[in-house]
Order: sequence, then structure tokens, then C-alpha cells
Amino acid sequence: MKKLVLAVALMGFMGSASATGLSIVDESATFGISDFGLSPDLTGPVTSGSFGTLFADVAGTITFTYIGQDSDFRNRFALVVDGPNLRLNESDVPGVTNVSSSIGSGLVKFRFVDLTSDRTINNGELSTAAFGFAFLDVTQALPNEFYIGFNDAFDGDADYDDFVVKASFVSAVPVPAALPLMATALGLFGFGASRRRV
Repeated sequence: MKKLVLAVALMGFMGSASATGLSIVDESATFGISDFGLSPDLTGPVTSGSFGTLFADVAGTITFTYIGQDSDFRNRFALVVDGPNLRLNESDVPGVTNVSSSIGSGLVKFRFVDLTSDRTINNGELSTAAFGFAFLDVTQALPNEFYIGFNDAFDGDADYDDFVVKASFVSAVPVPAALPLMATALGLFGFGASRRRV
């Protein structure tokens, strides 16, 4: 019986470890977004978003993919890592060009830059309706995947389509490929143990 309890506890731990990844902390209430210009690229309308800070719960690999932009200002995205920052620019190919890096747990270090007005906002800094980034409410987003829209300093239109990226994360914690098989084996083990008692 002790072996069965230990095995079940181990399975629970492995399941919880594989469920970790990206999360939004200090998330504010959802707010409405109007005039979002990239809806076809995101296969659905974007009508809301939320402010917050992107954290990695565990170490892993993060990838930011350029989705597109709808702005007269020049903007840029940078993933801040050791060495030169990894950048995405408006001249990149939407849905194709990406930057990727291994990161530790904690604050994900990225920034959006409005090159025209020479303003920068980093992950963790307070965004406002006039300037900053928001996590877009995209129904097609998968677990550990977030769409992030930047609103540059032009007129404070708050449409969050001035530069859009998608963040994807793969945990460094290995997900046991044989977990379903292990569950079946433990079930049979438990069934056999209960039959021996009869």
C-alpha cells in the first residue's frame, strides 16, 4: 500500500511540474480595445486586453514571433538577454520571423521601443491607455502562449496593434512521455493488490 501511495504522489508531482510555464502576474481587469487592425492575422477579432507582467514559473525556452503592426510610427521589440538584445522590427515577416532564448524562472526581460518618439517600456513597468503593452484576449492562444500588443505614443489611441508579438514557452522540466502508460500500470497494480486481499 505504501508503494502505491508513493507512486500516486510521484505522478501528482510530475503532473504539476509539467503544467508550469508562463503566467501573467499583477493582471488588471480586462479593458476594451477598439480599432484593432490585425484581426485577420490573428484569425479572429481582438476586442479586449489586460495589463500585467509576464513571468516564467520555471526555466525554459521562450520564443517571440512577430505578428504584425498597424502604425505610422517606427516601433521595435527586443528580448533582453546576455549579449546583444534579440530584436524584432517592422520590416520582419509577420508570423515567420522570431527570436528565441533560454531563460531562467522569474521576470521575462523584454521591451517595446517607440523609435519615433524615443520612448521605451519594459516588462514590469506600468502601461497606460496612452502608452505601453497589453496582453490581448485571443481565443486561439494555446497554454503557455500569449499575444502581446504594443500601443506607441501616437495620440494614445489605445488600439494595441502598433506592434504585436506572440510569446511561446517550452519548459525545461521534462514532461514524462510515458505518463499515461505509468498510470495504467499503477491502476493494474492497485487492482491486483485489492484482489489479493479478497
